[in-house]
Amino acid sequence: MNSHSTLRSYRILIVEDEKVTALDLKLTLEDLGYTVVACVGSGEAAIAAAEVQDIDLILMDIHLDTAMLGTEAAKIIMQRFGVPVLFLSAYTDEQTLDDASDSLPYGYMVKPFEKREVDAAIRIALTRHHADMELRQSEERLRLALEAARMSIWEWTPAPDVEIQMAVKHSPPQLISESLDALLVNVHPDDRDKIHQQITSHNRFQQPVRYRKHEGNDYRRVELFASLFSWANGDRRVIGVLHDVHERYLADEQLRQANAVFNSTSEGILITDNLRRVLNVNPAFSQITGYSAEDVRGQNPDEFLHARRHSDQFYPRLASDAQGYWSGEIACQRKNGEFFPAWEHVCTVLSDDGQLQNFVITFSDISELRRVEKNLATLAYMDALTGVGNRVRLEQVVREALEGDDTPGSVGILYLDLDGFKLINDTLGHSEGDLLLRIMADRFKQSVRDEDTVVRIGGDEFVIVLTGVEQEDNLKIVATKLLAAVQEPVTLSRERVELSASIGIVMSRPSVHEYEELLKAADTALFEAKRQGKNRYCIYDFALAMEFNERLRIERNLKQAIRNNELAIEFQPLIDLQTAQVYGMEALCRWYHDELGMIPPDRFIPIAEQSDVIVDIGAWMLRESCRELRNWMDAGMPPLVVSVNVSARQLTDSSFSELLIATLEEFNIPAAQLELEITETALQANEQVLRQLENIRKSGVGLAIDDFGTGYSSLSRLKELPFDRVKIDRSFVRDLPHDSNDIEICRAIMALCQVLNLRVTAEGVENRNQLNMLRELGCCCIQGYLFSRPMRPECVADWLQGADVRAILG
Repeated sequence: MNSHSTLRSYRILIVEDEKVTALDLKLTLEDLGYTVVACVGSGEAAIAAAEVQDIDLILMDIHLDTAMLGTEAAKIIMQRFGVPVLFLSAYTDEQTLDDASDSLPYGYMVKPFEKREVDAAIRIALTRHHADMELRQSEERLRLALEAARMSIWEWTPAPDVEIQMAVKHSPPQLISESLDALLVNVHPDDRDKIHQQITSHNRFQQPVRYRKHEGNDYRRVELFASLFSWANGDRRVIGVLHDVHERYLADEQLRQANAVFNSTSEGILITDNLRRVLNVNPAFSQITGYSAEDVRGQNPDEFLHARRHSDQFYPRLASDAQGYWSGEIACQRKNGEFFPAWEHVCTVLSDDGQLQNFVITFSDISELRRVEKNLATLAYMDALTGVGNRVRLEQVVREALEGDDTPGSVGILYLDLDGFKLINDTLGHSEGDLLLRIMADRFKQSVRDEDTVVRIGGDEFVIVLTGVEQEDNLKIVATKLLAAVQEPVTLSRERVELSASIGIVMSRPSVHEYEELLKAADTALFEAKRQGKNRYCIYDFALAMEFNERLRIERNLKQAIRNNELAIEFQPLIDLQTAQVYGMEALCRWYHDELGMIPPDRFIPIAEQSDVIVDIGAWMLRESCRELRNWMDAGMPPLVVSVNVSARQLTDSSFSELLIATLEEFNIPAAQLELEITETALQANEQVLRQLENIRKSGVGLAIDDFGTGYSSLSRLKELPFDRVKIDRSFVRDLPHDSNDIEICRAIMALCQVLNLRVTAEGVENRNQLNMLRELGCCCIQGYLFSRPMRPECVADWLQGADVRAILG
């Protein structure tokens, strides 16, 4: 817009419905040097032309003889295409002028008009449009700049009655009017007072505040800049910008947090450059190592910290690795030369362009952790009572010896059990028994080599493991020393005692070379040593191997017996001598195997009790006994008590009481019609057994001690146990009435039970002489072949109908 000739290059569109006027105007414009792109007679045509042609100015008649007025067409053209419009009209009334003003025209010419008037109006319109274009471009640049800087402009014009107190004045500031509150509605309420104070006290200010862009959005951190402007006419205005600094605030907050962690964490931290030269360390580093920051700054950690340098390829490989970090245990060295284990983490820090910038090394002193682990490992392998090894240590030593190629010779196992320990433990107390076990463990360690291993596997059972054994004679020599060590009198806290031991010996060979096989073989030999009279050792040989293999075979088949329906239940009558009536039946387990035939209970029950199979068998016996009792009750038979044997393993199972109650409820059996028989040795298991017995007694189920006289129950314990009945073992009945010792034993048992108010049942009664003697001694109940052998459940009803108990009793 620098010359008249430049103006002549502009392209103009004429919108006029009077063709003569349009032609006259076209000639005038061309005479002035302008280019007329077209003459159209309607607003619609004008819009269409503006959409497809490059037009600099439109001369628009307001009153067109069409549906759309020129003012309407002008507004659309300005909004869509931004082309300036100069109105032509013969009218100057208020309505026409108002309509034209709403369209924001660039001029208004009243017809008729002269040539110079047209030229002047066009030049002014184009000049103004050019200025508007530059202003819009400037505003756009400002908008883009504000967006790039994350800023937005705000403005407030104080009302005339609002006093703005400048910083140079000292009178109290006045309250800000409600219009400012409306402006600051999106500022956090806690920050609004700050802005009030700043505006009323300073002509320029900067204030960080919390701000939200829309109602309900989260507040963001912004900085508010503002200045107060005053004009000579008294107008005032506060103008400023909002700078969004939320990301910077969050980054600063993270830096503050990271700095707090850096300075307060218990882990040592080193930050190096890309050449691994230390730039900074945290306080924990100095506390752990003794080095100050000045001691190590500029040095490579491999030179002063790591007891063993990382490999030459460690850091290059770490820098090229996608993960960019490594963690692991490494030995480190303190400033005083002391070494310590550390758990170290090394990671890389890359610049924005992906270049290696730093290494960050963090580490923790794990000395205490390693000490605790070592202590735990020791405890895991040690018997807490005696200080020798435990079962875990036994398995570890034996397996390593069997698998190791560097150990010449065979592995020898000596399985030792103290004879009579339970009697000493029950009579003198557990504390004395524990002291005895500790003394014996010390003697065993002194009787073997340092490289041999002594372990206690539970109770009074010990195992000694010898490696590098050339022949069995070496094991016999050690066994003899162990027996002699046990036989030496032991002085306890309150008494001097003597005892012996039984030892089972096995040496690994091609036929027995697995850990479990060796232990079972040694246990078999120990069992044989006890059977031969105790206080001796027995070596696992061919005969024992045959017995051992049979035990293994029975054990393997026993696990499938219940599943294959091989177990059966039989019942033997229990006779009340006082009423001459059958008061109950004892449930007895039988095993009929397809290949092995009928296996007697005294053969498979001890094997079952050494494994968890006895728990399954016991649960099966309990259910089947209750099932048969329910069948008898439904058939109208007289009430009977069914007596079921329970093993020590069942009693140590915490869920046994629940199983018992559930079974009674399932078959609707009165608790008083069930009696559980527990062997005397099972009573010495632990306090858990005693708690189980109390729970059973509370349920109403009867309790009987089976095989009484063969165990080691003390009288004090027997007095406290919740039993109803005692069953004399058949071994004391067999030789009646000829054996005077058995007579006295039975008499003592009867007298004891009478004092304790316990009923007595004698097992194994086979003839009338035994019956008469037991009756004379005061026995109240009898069981044995004299009345009946065990019978199948379906035979019980017929037997009860045909048996003449009174006739047998005489």
